[in-house]
Parts: sequence; structure tokens; C-alpha cells
Amino acid sequence: MFIKKRNILSGTIVMHPSDAKKFNVKEGAAVLHIGVWKKEVTVTLDGEAELDSICVPADLFDFTIPEDIEFEWRIEGNNLYAGPILGIVRGAGMKNINKRSLKILKRWVKSYQRIKGLVIIFPLSEVKEGAVTVKGFCYNPARKDGRWTEGTFPFPDAVFNRPVAGTGNKYHLLDRLTGGRFFNSRGTGKWEFYQALYKNPAARDLVPYTEKFADFEQLFSMLETYAVLYLKKRFGARGYGIIQIKKERKHIRVTRVVKGKQVKEYFHTKEECVTSLKNIVKKNRYIIQRGVPFETNRKQVDFRGYIQKDSSMEWKLRGFIGRLAKPESVITNLRYTEKILPGEEALKEYYGFDDSKASVAAERIKDACIKAGESLDMNIGHFGDVALDFIIDGEGDIYFLEANSNYGHESFGKIKALELRDRVFRSPLEYAKALAGFSKLN
Repeated sequence: MFIKKRNILSGTIVMHPSDAKKFNVKEGAAVLHIGVWKKEVTVTLDGEAELDSICVPADLFDFTIPEDIEFEWRIEGNNLYAGPILGIVRGAGMKNINKRSLKILKRWVKSYQRIKGLVIIFPLSEVKEGAVTVKGFCYNPARKDGRWTEGTFPFPDAVFNRPVAGTGNKYHLLDRLTGGRFFNSRGTGKWEFYQALYKNPAARDLVPYTEKFADFEQLFSMLETYAVLYLKKRFGARGYGIIQIKKERKHIRVTRVVKGKQVKEYFHTKEECVTSLKNIVKKNRYIIQRGVPFETNRKQVDFRGYIQKDSSMEWKLRGFIGRLAKPESVITNLRYTEKILPGEEALKEYYGFDDSKASVAAERIKDACIKAGESLDMNIGHFGDVALDFIIDGEGDIYFLEANSNYGHESFGKIKALELRDRVFRSPLEYAKALAGFSKLN
């Protein structure tokens, strides 16, 4: 069904009787909902009205609805809902939405024909108390010049945060305006992630022991218990700020990243170590985490799992990959990665698993990832699209290190996992559509 502005009586909407019958719409008083916006109207049936359309008077609303956008309809009593009206929040202001960012964001609407309705890109500055409209760009498949139409649109029913643009009052307001249908609403610091899983009895054993950094006495006490520790910034990405501390027979070995390069330092006393690190590691800015590395040929191995919700509104593991670090690297993000493999292939190559053992391990990984996702929803916020970094130790135990709701997608291309990549891009708007009350996929 299409929405078309026509010169008709103010306060009315006109439908063809066959369309009204199909959607069980009755003549008379009704409330029309388009996103958060709503208006009392009178429904009139006309045998000469345009088929597959709802005609509205020119003065009914002052926002943009392209006439070639197809909507689905949901009827609840005398309430008529046109949708879905979906949003992707991008950056703090309109200046953050440019040709480059719109080109990138088009990846999430590649399967638009399964979604339909309005998909609107808008900045956080448009989130205002009582807002029923937003300025931004809507995806318009009928346009050939980039497919984005700039304008003022109805405030969305459900919103996906991509990328994470901040936190605080704006996010709380956006959550309230959408009635809780705002997801990936915040990032997850490493301490917050640890706490989220630790507080869930079903996931408590899935994280390595971790403490907030308070002082170096605490650090060295933990080093007596665990031979390898990691100091990590509570908020940090791409491996920046990670420091490995390893207790060896005659010294303490510290490995950290300096100007993009990993530097190893050896200290014979605790005092020397403190002198080197005291201006870097600050109270409450770092965590201390037990090291559970798995190595093959002196190269560390870790994994990344991609969990998402879709029209089912439940967590699903889309897939996972294995990453082999460069020799003696303590970090496995792309800059320091020697090789990436699809998950089960990595289990076979790096752990020596046969097909059967790799399949069993993959099931355990799936169950663990779902528990981690549930823990995030339970203890941090509303999520729908997250990458989880984890390690599998020599005993086959799974330990999650961090979650990233603003992750990159380069790894998919490197291993030619194009089907996985496309599925990852499709799911967020499928979930948003379901949140908005339009769960059918076309």
C-alpha cells in the first residue's frame, strides 16, 4: 500500500473498498499512525479511489512521504498503523551524515524489498523532547542518484544505533520516544562486559577472572596467582592500551603497544616495572584480567562470534571466525593478525580437531555466545547486533574477553564469507521491523 497526498476533504483518508476489505478497515473514525506521529481521521471508502493506496489530504502532515514507498499496514481496532518506520542513528549532527557515510550505510538496506516502509538515517541532534519528526535521509529505491532522499520524516518506531555515537540524556530520551525500541543503545566497556556475564549464573564461568585496577600491589598479588595478566583500558578498541604482564623465572616481561608497534620490556624488580608503567596505567581506567592465551607455534589464537537478533527477536549466532596473531603478538586485531579462517576450519587447523570434534565445539560456542548476548540484555542495555571476542584454552573452555557493538566487517571479505556478511547486514533492520510490530518479511 502507498500513501498519496490528494486534494480531498481535510481530516479524511480515502481507500478503495477492496483494499478496506483486505485489511478489515471500516468507514468512520480512526487513528492513523505513521511512526511516532498519529492523527485522528475519518475513513471514507470510494469505488473510484486508487487501488493499493491510501489517499490523504495535503494538509494532514508536513513531513516527507515519497509516493513510491510501499508500506505494510497493521490494524488494531480503529488504529491504522503504516510501516515499518525505521531509523538508523548516525553521529551527533547532520554534518556527520555525508555522501561517504550514506554509501556505507546503504549496506544495511541492501535487502530493502524484504523490509519496505521508511528507513531513515538521522543524527542524535534530532532527538528532542516530544519529537514526532526528524530531519535526515530516507532510503528511496526508486531513485537512481544514490537512492537517498533528504527531508523531514515521521519519527521512527524502532531505531538501530550505528555506529555508537555517545551516551547520556539523548539516548535515554530516544529510548523513551520509541517505547524501548532503540537497540545497540550503548557500548560495553570491558569491566561492564565482565560484570554483565559474571552477574548471570549461567554465564559466570565464561569470563576470565578480572578486577578493576587499583594499584600495583594488587597487580603483583594477582601475578603470584596467575602467571600471565593483561592490563586493558576499560574503554578502548583495536588493541590500543593492552599490556601483557608475564612472570618469568628471572624477570617480569611487559609487552605493550607503542606507536603501533609491540614493544617488549624486561624488569628484574617490581620497582622497575612500576616506574615504567605508573604514568600509563591509572586507577579506574584499566582492568586487570587473568591471561588465558592459546598458542600454536608461538602465535596466539582467538575468535570472534557474530550474534544478532532478527524477525524472531531472539539471539542467533550468525557465525564465527578464528584469528591467528603474528609471532609473539599479544593482540589479534586485524593489524596484528597473520591469518583468518572460518570458525570450524580454525578449530581444525589450530587445535587439531577432526570434523566431529569441531562440530561439537561449534555447538558449545553457539550456546556460550547466546548466553553472553542474554547477559548483555539482562545487565547493560538493549542489544541486537554484537561481535564477541573469545578464547578457547587448551582444555576446550570458552572465555569471553569483550563485546563490540560497533565492529568492522573487513574480516568477511578476507575469508570470502560473503553469505555471512550479507546476513549480518540484513538482520538489524529485520529486528527493527519486528520491534515496530511488522514481523512479516517479504
